[in-house]
Amino acid sequence: MQDFKRTKLESSYNSQRTEDFSIINGQPSVYKQQEQKITQFDEQASEISEYQENKSTSLKQPLPIIQQNIEKSEYESQIYESIADSQPGSEIKALIEQKKIQDQKPIYLNIMVVGQSGLGKSTFIDVLLKKKLGTGQIIRDSTLQIQEIQGQIYNNDLTLNIKFIDTPGFRHQYGLRSWLKLLCTYIHNQFNTYKTRQTQQYESKEKFQKLSQQDLDERVHVCLYFFSGPRIQAEDLQALKKISGLVNVIPILAKGDSYTKNEIIQLKQQFNDLINEYHIDLFKCQCNNSYQEKSQFGMTPPYVIISSIEQFQVGNHFIYGRKFPWGICDIFNPQHSDLSIIYKLLIGHYCFELINLTEYLYNKYEQKEKEKLKLQQQNQNWLRNLLRFFFNL
Repeated sequence: MQDFKRTKLESSYNSQRTEDFSIINGQPSVYKQQEQKITQFDEQASEISEYQENKSTSLKQPLPIIQQNIEKSEYESQIYESIADSQPGSEIKALIEQKKIQDQKPIYLNIMVVGQSGLGKSTFIDVLLKKKLGTGQIIRDSTLQIQEIQGQIYNNDLTLNIKFIDTPGFRHQYGLRSWLKLLCTYIHNQFNTYKTRQTQQYESKEKFQKLSQQDLDERVHVCLYFFSGPRIQAEDLQALKKISGLVNVIPILAKGDSYTKNEIIQLKQQFNDLINEYHIDLFKCQCNNSYQEKSQFGMTPPYVIISSIEQFQVGNHFIYGRKFPWGICDIFNPQHSDLSIIYKLLIGHYCFELINLTEYLYNKYEQKEKEKLKLQQQNQNWLRNLLRFFFNL
């Protein structure tokens, strides 16, 4: 009995002691929770280490052959994809091909030749077609109406369609006023033809796809105006003033073999002074012209040419020229004529500039036509209102 009391007292004493200790140092339940968390963390760490050891041992084991091939093929496909991304794909190649097709569209250059009768305009066209384009033409004694002569130049992927527009000269067949009306009507008709075709292609999607691929251009891109000395005629200045508002004009001094070099230089100076005085807007190329060959006859324009369809043998080859008692004049020799220079400039250096400026002249013509139509409608409305006023009275 005494032993039982002693043990009971000891246990109560120990419990009281632990409670006193917990009051001083904190709750014992906190330590138990921390110890539980630590044991849980140790268990998770041991599980992770066991998983990593099992994974490393499994990776060291050789894969089946089929699985090896699958992973190898996936790796190679990734390499091929990365290489393909660094090189032009099929879509880029297709785009390049389409750009080539667009660049291979034919170029249209329409050249009108005008001036007084008997200055060699038709001969000029014929000799260019025979010498440069290889097209045989029949020399006409005189041109009685406007004629169109076609020629083509092929070079690799380039196709240049040249249309020469031969016109009758004034003085013999036409007076100046009727002659200018004939030329202006032709230029207007070419503008209207171009406008009609441009309008038709927007009527439907099928027409647009068809007509837009043709890329035709009937407009007159340049007018070579032939004149002669010994002085500049007033009729030439009136004609130049009228035509220059519709088309790009390049002046040509014809019959260059009829003058001395000093006379040619004086005629050119006189011509340019009158052009500036009367404010005649001739073609001035603003493009980057890399052509180095210059005329032997002073400033240009105008350009001096000699027209002849006669051929003469000089050494082992034939030339186009004119024969004189003192020798033969070669019309394509830059020492005798500017014919080769103007041909190279028209075809090789001025071509796209002339086409771009024609677009400007065409839009300017269209704007004037719209203003005329608007003025006519206003006049009709005014007359209609006037009649209503008197009728109401």
